[in-house]
Amino acid sequence: MDNLRNLNENGDGRVRLRFSAWDDLRSPATGARIDTTTGRLDYNFTECGIEFAENARYPEEPLCIIQQMSHSKKLGTPVSPHIHWVQNSAEEPNWLIAYRVYSYGETVPAFQLAKFEKTIFAYTGGDLAQITTFPEIECPDDEMLSLELDVILYRDSANTSGLFDGPDTYVGPVLYKEFDIHFEIDGFGSTYEFKK
Repeated sequence: MDNLRNLNENGDGRVRLRFSAWDDLRSPATGARIDTTTGRLDYNFTECGIEFAENARYPEEPLCIIQQMSHSKKLGTPVSPHIHWVQNSAEEPNWLIAYRVYSYGETVPAFQLAKFEKTIFAYTGGDLAQITTFPEIECPDDEMLSLELDVILYRDSANTSGLFDGPDTYVGPVLYKEFDIHFEIDGFGSTYEFKK
């Protein structure tokens, strides 16, 4: 019963949390779509991921990811995107995403570019399970349930985008594992099928 003290029973039967919490929405590499025939992006079935070769190119060699927001997401709040990958060098690749967010019933917007912000763990040697973050993605104030997030992930090795200080100096392929976002929740789902 103590846990129920943190719930807010509305008069219409809806239950809302009195606090906010965070959750993950995950897109593993094994379910991603590779849009290239060059071999600069390829599945690594031994290590269960996708390899971005040293000469992977933006914008010709994208990895496409589609996510639909959970009904538990607190509407109108931003999401925090990041990737999981295996780092085996002190250098960092030029990770780049193109993204767009939209609700169903709305016009689909153009993609926006964002380069990575930082890696979470200091590289100390060997094969390090690493997380790299990107800037927060703002969601509309009038967001509806099941907001769509389309993401294209690139390794911009040559700095074709011009967003980095120069070409990336990471030697060899990079093993990508997963793209996911952290998002704020304010309930266990939605009371109704298409609205909170």
